[in-house]
Amino acid sequence: MKVYAWIFLMTVLLAGCGQKPDFEGAIIEVKENSIVVGEDTVDPEASYPTYEVIINENTEINEPIDTLTNEKVQVWVSGEGIEVDGKVAEKIKID
Repeated sequence: MKVYAWIFLMTVLLAGCGQKPDFEGAIIEVKENSIVVGEDTVDPEASYPTYEVIINENTEINEPIDTLTNEKVQVWVSGEGIEVDGKVAEKIKID
């Protein structure tokens, strides 16, 4: 029984490691409590969607983002679904 519990515990711990970000792109605009992100490789003659991601006191950020624009970024958000627009960021990693 202990072996099964150990295997289950290791599976749960490893499942949380290395999660893929919900969005990868670039910072388009920095606002007071959010950032606007979009595609990082764009055709100047095409239009691409942008997404506003909310930042709060619980958001983990690897460096200050006060004046960063056009920086590559990875974003993990809370909530269900694949859409990041309007969701609270759990983690932001600037490359």
